[in-house]
Amino acid sequence: MFVLRRFSILFLLILLLQGCSSDESGIEGALLFNQQPLGQSRVEFYLKSGTERSSSPFSVATTDLKGEFHAVLPPGNYYLVAKKKEQGGGVNRMLMAEYPLNPVRVEKGFSQIEPLQVREVGFEGAIHSDGKTLAQGQLSLAGSAVADAFVYVYSQGEGLTGPAYGLVVQADEQGHFELALSAGRYWLAARKRSDGSRAGDPKPGDLNGEYPGNPIILKAGEQLKLLDWNLKPITAAGRDRRLSKGKFTQTSTWLSGKVVDEEHRPVTGIYLFAYRDNRMIGKPNFISAPTDKNGEFKIYLEDGGEFFVGARSTFGGPLEPGEWVGTYDGRPDHGIDVVPKRATELGDILVREVW
Repeated sequence: MFVLRRFSILFLLILLLQGCSSDESGIEGALLFNQQPLGQSRVEFYLKSGTERSSSPFSVATTDLKGEFHAVLPPGNYYLVAKKKEQGGGVNRMLMAEYPLNPVRVEKGFSQIEPLQVREVGFEGAIHSDGKTLAQGQLSLAGSAVADAFVYVYSQGEGLTGPAYGLVVQADEQGHFELALSAGRYWLAARKRSDGSRAGDPKPGDLNGEYPGNPIILKAGEQLKLLDWNLKPITAAGRDRRLSKGKFTQTSTWLSGKVVDEEHRPVTGIYLFAYRDNRMIGKPNFISAPTDKNGEFKIYLEDGGEFFVGARSTFGGPLEPGEWVGTYDGRPDHGIDVVPKRATELGDILVREVW
């Protein structure tokens, strides 16, 4: 009798456990990058979309080595965003994608989504390719190939730096690169930073160089073999000369302040930008040197007037997840009126890491 009672209790427990597991609901799926499984990635689930979503997700799942995830969620609608920040070998990149069929409805059991392809954010150029017109070349330094440098394509020839480029590609281990373009006129520049990044202020020891045959002119369907292209290392003296003129020239008119995070801690290495255009897009009119260890900065201006101020951890190229970004918020439009030959204090500028 005792054995039968114990068996009955065990049987009831099994039924209860089965009943609990059958009540689970959620979303299952997989992430891919270049058609390969993307393991150890973050899948975030939000209750709202776009600008309405909160900064913190409702729930988070992590993909396994097969790129698959299994998220237990209560019934409802969910907006999926996949993210992965890859660091290693001196190269940092951000992978990201939002599920194109958002929102995903969860009712009873698990909703299975189609494999989600993530992409490297900010690595797609704005210059159109017709699929037939190419330019090919190789980067070198003193006769030796330069591996993994970035080649930037500009549609104008003034100041081949900053965010005005329309296409960027990375050379291979032998320094070879290929540019997929269309018929037109282009200016080329190449840089290799010691930290492996494709944007930011080049430092002494980094490699830099404009293409000696600028501009290149391509006809439709042409496959152009470029001239020998030798890069040169940036010296401390050369960098100091560059910082002493142009947008970094010290003047008697400047903006100053301090960059902080949400915990009000100083943030070093942030660039401040002053624009005359309130849209704050394209090349800024003036740039500060990176903030120091105390988060402090100065933006030197040529004269007074109305300026609009933003902050970013890099300059050059489109905004990428993982960057620190902020704006001057003394006015709703991020603007300030500057009196010539006077220092203007902006106070604290808050920056946040964006995804």
